[in-house]
Amino acid sequence: MTPSLASYIAGVLQIAAIVGATWYGSWWLRRWIVPEFSGALARLAELTIGFALLITALQLVGSTDLLKEAWITAACIVVPLIGAALAWKFAPRDVEPIEAPAVPKWALLVAVAVASWVVGEWSFPTQLSLDQGMFGGDTTWYHMPASARFIQEHSIIPLHFTDALRLAVWFYPQSSELMHGALMGLMGSDWLSPVFNMLPLGVALLACWCVGRPYGVGPATLVGGAILLSAGVMIETQPGEGRNDIVAFAFLIAFVAFLINGHQRRAPKSGAVEEKPDPNAPLLDKGPLILAGIAAGIAISMKVSMLAPIGVIFLGMILVSGRGRRLTTTLCLGISMFLVGGYWYVRAMLYTGGNPVPAIGWGPLKLPQPDQMPLDPRPRFSVAHYFDEPSIFRWWFFPRLDDAFGILFPLILIMLAAASIWLVFKSRNKIVRVIAASALITAFVYLFTPLTAAGQEFQPRGFFTNTRYLLPGLLLAMVLLPLIRQLREPEGRAKKVLIFLTAIFAVTVLTSPKWYPSFLPGAVFLTLAIVWAPVGLSWLKDNTKVPRSVIIGCVAAIALIAAVWGRGEEVGYAEKHYTRSTLFLQEGGPQEAFDYLRDKKDKRIALAGSGEIFFGQYGFYGIDRSNFVQYIGEESDNGTYRLITNCEAFVNKVNEGNYDYIVLSEYTQDAPEADYRYPVRAWVDDDPAVELVVAEKDITPQPDFVYQINGKLDPALCETLEGEDLDPDRTERLAEIEEAEREREEEEAAAEESGESQ
Repeated sequence: MTPSLASYIAGVLQIAAIVGATWYGSWWLRRWIVPEFSGALARLAELTIGFALLITALQLVGSTDLLKEAWITAACIVVPLIGAALAWKFAPRDVEPIEAPAVPKWALLVAVAVASWVVGEWSFPTQLSLDQGMFGGDTTWYHMPASARFIQEHSIIPLHFTDALRLAVWFYPQSSELMHGALMGLMGSDWLSPVFNMLPLGVALLACWCVGRPYGVGPATLVGGAILLSAGVMIETQPGEGRNDIVAFAFLIAFVAFLINGHQRRAPKSGAVEEKPDPNAPLLDKGPLILAGIAAGIAISMKVSMLAPIGVIFLGMILVSGRGRRLTTTLCLGISMFLVGGYWYVRAMLYTGGNPVPAIGWGPLKLPQPDQMPLDPRPRFSVAHYFDEPSIFRWWFFPRLDDAFGILFPLILIMLAAASIWLVFKSRNKIVRVIAASALITAFVYLFTPLTAAGQEFQPRGFFTNTRYLLPGLLLAMVLLPLIRQLREPEGRAKKVLIFLTAIFAVTVLTSPKWYPSFLPGAVFLTLAIVWAPVGLSWLKDNTKVPRSVIIGCVAAIALIAAVWGRGEEVGYAEKHYTRSTLFLQEGGPQEAFDYLRDKKDKRIALAGSGEIFFGQYGFYGIDRSNFVQYIGEESDNGTYRLITNCEAFVNKVNEGNYDYIVLSEYTQDAPEADYRYPVRAWVDDDPAVELVVAEKDITPQPDFVYQINGKLDPALCETLEGEDLDPDRTERLAEIEEAEREREEEEAAAEESGESQ
């Protein structure tokens, strides 16, 4: 099972070639689009263009059934080089870059220290996943299965139906999953996936700095962003996982940074910010608008939830552009956003006949969408559902907000709401007012979004992890807060704001997870690569006469260390990941089934049953991700995927897939009174073509089983099951539940009557 050294070296060389070509192409394209940008802002622009180039290249090969190692490498080299050739021809040569206002050295050191802590904190869960595998629920449910399916089928055109839930996750934007799949294709395994999110974390921190850069408050906007990027909900869900929130957040902030810096690009060299530019001059020139559109396109190609903040800002920018400029703003922002981020929405429209976002409803528009069964991971309640239930806030929301954002969460939420409202009504900068309005609207939409308080009624267990949906609005507000004129002028006041935000950050990170000594070398190296080296080498380049060869040598040395270190991590990952199957689902699930199938290769595995089967399905792909895994369901129009409701159709579907194994629970739903509870195990259990190889009976919520399939199942055997009560205890359990419900209602009625008499 140990990957060969030759394959590792080949993969590393291919990645190095892709990185080199992408850097070259993005550097020239940045020189063409925004030649005035310099320093940190120029690097952010190049990273943004680089991501866009890679996503575009992968979409091209993925749409032509060529998502294979050689074609991935070729496309990710050729597309950036074509961009470089075009930019070299058209880029202006006589534009003088605009320098940023000077930042005090102590403030720079504070920002570096905070960024270092955030990267170090993220590095520990990352290295833990490199040791034991990725166990996050969304990661194993649909993020990484989509990545594996892309590289198995060499295509991103087919839908991968992971389950029969209402959510229809196969219609979510999947650029992040596509990039994970490409890394699998290049390296032959998914060992780089736990490390992937460290890169967008660095982009996010850089983008936070760039928001405050034209005002000289970059350290404060970075520290403000770091408060949320290091919050408990982010540490719990993002590092070392396949989740893509951090990628979306990084480019949402970059989108804002380009708009704000584009507005300030005419500032004089002295560093003074021009609050009132020439009224006859355009609000933004075309270059920053195009670049902002690219960043927005990346964000919406990662998560559909980015449509809310970016959509509000997009419309707001059109409105404030003024007459004669609205068409230019619409085209520059809209076309670049669509070219980079529109792929998954067009794909959805083709499958549904016109609905770009079929995973959500469109109200009165009645656009076509999947006709899914009303099945949810948890009941679909929003935060607004509990507005009249103060006990829920006391016992559920407030404690989990503490977990999500730290003990100072009341201060953070009130402060950010006040800052956004102030900027909407008081800021002289139209762009800042638009972004602040977007922050408020995004937070307001969060309150009414289904699943934000998911769980049985009065038990919103999904509230903590879904505070991620509030983060876009909070991040926008946080990076805008230091831009308030009254908080940055005079300079002494800006200093106090930075100290204040740093104090909040320090209190927030007191709840950091334990830092393990064995992970310290990796934490130091990742911090060196993401923070210290970029900052230090940039400072040397701008403030000393260090030869360029020295800087190149330092970068090469870091890359060499990464390559040597990576080989050890690859081997260790292959040997150790998913050996602790008890970490799957944690509260139960098919752990013996995971153990049994972990070392299988090139097998076709069918899944059927309830959530403990499909939520952890990535574990069934095997140690080298070569197993083909499919949840058994019935496909229909508009991308619909539903449970199969009868034995014969189920057996025929299993036969159609030519599977080697089937993993299932007793029923498709756990609760005896559930509307869509089908006895999938009974449909195959007595067939002589299957052999029971794993039976986990003493687990909750249901037993699970693995059958080896040795031939075609016989649909005729289903006739013997007709008319039988396949769940003889069901009637009794339903009666008990109904009796308990009646007793509860009687007790409540008696309590109400007693209260009225008093």
